[in-house]
Amino acid sequence: MKNLPQLPYQLDEKQKHHYARLYLLDYMIQEEVKVSILLDEKNEDLESIFDELMARELIEINREQNYCVSRAGQTLHQNFLKRYRENIALSDIFCAVDLTNGEFAFSFYDDYPTKPEWDAFLAQSRWDDLRIAVAEYLNSDPIELVFMSFINEKRFGRDADGNWQFDLLLGTVWDEILEACNQSIHWPELGYEDEEGKVEAEAVIEDIIAQGNNIQNAL
Repeated sequence: MKNLPQLPYQLDEKQKHHYARLYLLDYMIQEEVKVSILLDEKNEDLESIFDELMARELIEINREQNYCVSRAGQTLHQNFLKRYRENIALSDIFCAVDLTNGEFAFSFYDDYPTKPEWDAFLAQSRWDDLRIAVAEYLNSDPIELVFMSFINEKRFGRDADGNWQFDLLLGTVWDEILEACNQSIHWPELGYEDEEGKVEAEAVIEDIIAQGNNIQNAL
């Protein structure tokens, strides 16, 4: 029997800083940003994160007195991107499952050639989001999954001006991440009973994962 998820999900300051370091590395590499060690008003909220990155030798200071990502930081980021790609693939397949009829939205992907058509199809009420349930069963970190989806959707703490520095440590984005995890369907809830008898939640989630993997391989 799989371990049951520990609910509700919570985030302490140590975990927030872990994700903040990953976000900052990703930002510096993807945007090719070098930040002056004389932090401006926008970046001063992240002084503690820069200090932690320096202490772990994930960033270094170049001749122009800017922070830049070190070789160790590049390696950590590559590992992060590998998990990112795996998690986003997980998000795609299991984000819309019809539990009543045993159907996956992505089985019909080719039937909706335009984004508006596809978005309208995904918006149908019959779909349940099973990303958290699958992550739990596969012993992946649901919080990391939502964190990565926020990055993918460019939602992570950005205000109207595109700023994110304050929210990365102190904003309500963390509450949104925890809410997404805690209010989702969890795999132990998937068991049911019909005229043929009781079907255990573990059997249901394993069947869902097998079907989802088959669909993903066929795309």
